Amino acid sequence: MTQPKIEVIEYTDAVCSTAWGAEPLLRKLDWRYGEHLVWRKVMGGLVGDASTGKESWDRISAAEPMRKYWKRVWHLTGMPYPNPMKLMLQSTDPLGAAVKAAELQGQDVAHAVLRRFRERIFVDGIGPQTADEFEAATLGVPGLDHARWRVDQARPEVADAYRADWEECRAPNDYVRNLKHDSPMNGELKHSEGHDRYAYPTIIFRGGAAGDQTVAGWVTYEEYEAGLEAALPGVTASPRLDPTPAEAFARWPMLTGQEFAFLCGEGAKLPADTMTHDWGDGLVYYSADEARRRGLGAKALAAE
Repeated sequence: MTQPKIEVIEYTDAVCSTAWGAEPLLRKLDWRYGEHLVWRKVMGGLVGDASTGKESWDRISAAEPMRKYWKRVWHLTGMPYPNPMKLMLQSTDPLGAAVKAAELQGQDVAHAVLRRFRERIFVDGIGPQTADEFEAATLGVPGLDHARWRVDQARPEVADAYRADWEECRAPNDYVRNLKHDSPMNGELKHSEGHDRYAYPTIIFRGGAAGDQTVAGWVTYEEYEAGLEAALPGVTASPRLDPTPAEAFARWPMLTGQEFAFLCGEGAKLPADTMTHDWGDGLVYYSADEARRRGLGAKALAAE
């Protein structure tokens, strides 16, 4: 019997610290109910041009103020902030278009590219802006043909696809327009650069008889499950068992400490061949294969 499918529309941006904070929650949702989900990431273009109105703006001096802001968000989400932040990006438009170019090689490839961009920003402290920086951020991504990707980034149809995403993010639905929420990093209607837009992340579950179900802004994991259940009643009754550490690293070869604990449980033990990296205020972990793909020299962290 064919399982019913729900489209998960994720309005997001790689430089959004709240969207980065939601990664553990959305990974768990996909792990538990992925057989029912078709995921579409819509690139929102959070930063059009950070230098507007700032004659002395440069990528180095802009880095430290962002680090301080993202550290405050870290206290809320538990996901790493860049410590130190070395280089800020001027615009997320080239980055968003690069994700759309990667989609020409498959959704899985594009999702991996977006994740690497997030890691480059929030772990490595570099906001990628150029084609060379994009390539450095995505070293070893399985299935990504870098030479083809560079060519595709300049294609007019890729620019059109990114622009369509940008505009979709600026056509928020009535639920968001009417939302009133007093929590930090809330999902209320946002206003930037003269446009209304969705907060990032905003998730819409689409395809069920009940119509679209929207979950906006910084929320608990339970709110994502509730949104999915409302879209497809009964779907959350039999979740897939949470991953073992080995299963987690096979699925997601890089995990932050927050993700590892949330996905596998607070008492979970790291696999013996896990590679570790201190990002400045905590640890992130790589499978041995992933560390080799990235050319990392981190030493193995034996499971205790």
